[in-house]
Amino acid sequence: MSTAESQQAGGVPTLHHLDHSQSQRIIWLLEELGIEYKLVLYARVQGRAPPEMKSVHQLGKSPTLLTADGKAIIESSAIVAYLLKTYDTDGKFASEDWLRDEVLTSFAGASLGPVNAIELLFDIASRRTPWPLVYIARKVRGGIQRAFTSAEFEKDLQYLEGELGDREWFNGKQLGRSDVMLSFPVDTIAQRGWVDLAKDYPKIDAWRKRIWSREAWKRALEKGNGYDLNLW
Repeated sequence: MSTAESQQAGGVPTLHHLDHSQSQRIIWLLEELGIEYKLVLYARVQGRAPPEMKSVHQLGKSPTLLTADGKAIIESSAIVAYLLKTYDTDGKFASEDWLRDEVLTSFAGASLGPVNAIELLFDIASRRTPWPLVYIARKVRGGIQRAFTSAEFEKDLQYLEGELGDREWFNGKQLGRSDVMLSFPVDTIAQRGWVDLAKDYPKIDAWRKRIWSREAWKRALEKGNGYDLNLW
């Protein structure tokens, strides 16, 4: 029996969760679904996932979900898809337009996610650069922003603002997979102060506040061992 399989004696899914990470949205989804699950918490070591996470999956990344029968699932989108297909028996997250929800789900990872990653890379670099070189690092970051990320953020967020429109959720009348997946990149933008959502994208800002006001989200925050995306 593998390590993953041996950890599944209880017959419920187990989420291996790294603090201050995108895995927080998976705890949120588990709480929304109201199912029994196990949560294994990991603290960052010098800002990174600890080595012991590789005992769960060779990549050692979070989130990693072990299914009730011991299969290890990586990648947030795949985990969300699995949980909804397996446990959303009442159709709480069903979509009136599945294709639109799928497009927005893909947009979270394939369009908004890479822009976040580039901005984050240069943001971290400028913060951690030794003081004699800080000016140069900030000039480089400013050049990247002017040449690429600022325009991409504006384009992407204008698109999302329009897609949200008068809807309460990106999925429509009820939460959907796209809402779960978009929560992390939008939280990163908001927490790190890259864009003033309240000023420039009020509908996205209101959507984010609706998420944070949900009881399932509050429970997830209590269980997740920290969600400060400005920490690293």
